[in-house]
Amino acid sequence: MTSFVRESTRRLRGLSALSLRYCLYRLSGRRLHARDTHEFSQISVISPRLRRLEGMISMSERAYLQWFAKHVFENHGAIVDLGSWLGSTTIPLAMGLVQNAKVDPRLKCIFAYDSFIWRTWMEPNVAGTPLMGKYRDGESFLGEFEKRTESWRERIHVRAGDLLELDWDGGAIEFLLVDAMKSWDLANRVIKSFYPSLVPGRSRVFHQDFAHWFTPWIHLTHYRLRHYFVPEYDIPRSTSVVFRLREPMAPELLAGHYSADSFTADEVHAAFDYSMSVVGPDKRANVAAAKIMHFVHTGDLDQARRELEKCRAQVMDFASDLAFVEQRLLTASTEAS
Repeated sequence: MTSFVRESTRRLRGLSALSLRYCLYRLSGRRLHARDTHEFSQISVISPRLRRLEGMISMSERAYLQWFAKHVFENHGAIVDLGSWLGSTTIPLAMGLVQNAKVDPRLKCIFAYDSFIWRTWMEPNVAGTPLMGKYRDGESFLGEFEKRTESWRERIHVRAGDLLELDWDGGAIEFLLVDAMKSWDLANRVIKSFYPSLVPGRSRVFHQDFAHWFTPWIHLTHYRLRHYFVPEYDIPRSTSVVFRLREPMAPELLAGHYSADSFTADEVHAAFDYSMSVVGPDKRANVAAAKIMHFVHTGDLDQARRELEKCRAQVMDFASDLAFVEQRLLTASTEAS
């Protein structure tokens, strides 16, 4: 039996067991297996409609977003999607809202933020689709997004532009999907502009790049705010982790400007140790890769090499983001010599 067949068989068995638990949950009046509410989202990974979406997120993430909007969202604030691209995050959220009886269908609950400007690095993500070669670097694809989301137009506010120049109107945010923390500047913008509108006890932050090699600032800033958030769901087969805000955040933490220099060496190690503690084994190699990239970004290549060797000593899986950072470290070392 090949590894692919073994993995497929394992997933099917897991899905069958999850479906059985969900049936018991519904039949018991939502009492049995109530703690599995978020995990039940994974039943939707078999949805053909979700699979047809073009995007850079996994089926597990799409299934969760649809499930959240349908079953968990209570209309205590907006849904803010920071990084909508072609709609693979926005559309599952809209699909879920349509089936949520708590939401007035006349309300536009989803705020979709993106520059909607095509970049050459996007091209591999549409290989083999009608979009391949359709746009040149710097061209707007807003029309494509609007066409794909036309069925849910009454649900969506489109906010096109550079996130560093766009603001939030100050209304409450119940669900904040963060797929835009691609730099320190953007991390600061999201924290200052959107975090103050989160609702303690109700709001969730969906960190799409929590287990991605390029974004160490997510771990450092989240560590600084860790006492205010509860890890709620580690989405399987993805880079995403969902956190719930449990209490109001200190204003000075939200108003501060963060950079790599804002954190001591001890804090850096503690931050990534914390991140390792809130994710499952499948994400730990990627979190370790983000730590290595912190030292590559700051130019401390010796420490980056030591961290890489620690990963080898711990027999971490290099068929992961560790392969990317190993190459980045090699390139940085060559350029520095």
